[in-house]
Amino acid sequence: MLRSRPATFIAFAFIGLALTLALSSLAQESGEKQSAEWAAQHAPPRSCSVTLPSDASFIPPYPVPTSSAAHFGLAAKGKFGTEKLWTVIPLDGIWRGPVPREPGDFAYGDKLPWFRVHPAFSLNDGALTITGKRLDGPAPSFIETFVGGGLPLDDDNAMIMGGIQIPVFGCWTIAGHYKDQELSFIVWVMPLTEQKSLSGDSTAEVLPEPSTSLPEPRRIHIDGAVQARSLVYRVVPELPHEAQVTNVSGTVVLHAVINRDGRVRDAQYLSGPPLLAQAAINAASWWQYMVTEENVEIDTTIEVAFPAVNN
Repeated sequence: MLRSRPATFIAFAFIGLALTLALSSLAQESGEKQSAEWAAQHAPPRSCSVTLPSDASFIPPYPVPTSSAAHFGLAAKGKFGTEKLWTVIPLDGIWRGPVPREPGDFAYGDKLPWFRVHPAFSLNDGALTITGKRLDGPAPSFIETFVGGGLPLDDDNAMIMGGIQIPVFGCWTIAGHYKDQELSFIVWVMPLTEQKSLSGDSTAEVLPEPSTSLPEPRRIHIDGAVQARSLVYRVVPELPHEAQVTNVSGTVVLHAVINRDGRVRDAQYLSGPPLLAQAAINAASWWQYMVTEENVEIDTTIEVAFPAVNN
């Protein structure tokens, strides 16, 4: 007996719906598989035990600060630490930076806020110091210093907006030091990678080309001791093997020009142990100074100290 047309139509409709659901399920499984494969390919290696916000429960300060900066620190995802010193770390344990265009370019750089309440930051308690050391290979260790009592006009000194700059990609331990507090975490630093969404759109960040329209900077001379007070980022000089064998140490003095973004360039050896000259230049090329005047280059001298081997 032949089925009526309405019954045949309903049967085909059910078949079409079943096929649609099946294809949708396959597409979802394929998308989840692609996402899982991408995540596995770009996850930190097992040798780098990154710190995740979930590794330690953050205890919110009480009473809750009313400042905008403190609220940012409380509401931000990835907060890590205690009320005496906390910061914001990546949820997946990864910082991603552009592949350096030129030698001396940082692999990663961004703002990094630090928070403290009860008591808050104070000029009487010294500087906030951030140190970084690579764990999985050779790289210059660095020290960043932020002097000040936070941002008093906005947050009653509850926050210091610091920065973080990583010389090379790899596994890094980052530590913040303030007064009697220390907070450290491990992060994987890797290049920005392009991830394709299911729609085919790229999610990679587009980095703007550097501007070339600035006028020629004005050059001024500043005494080396005075300029040293503006040093906010330095890497620890690496003692050459020959100097370790012969126990050579001391201070190398360089003549240098600090460009308008605070970086050292055109460093030249002036005095000190000649065996340490190139190592001093290599270290100083990463250093960065606070910029206090726009479009100015600074002619100055830099002292790079090498401690004795037994120290």
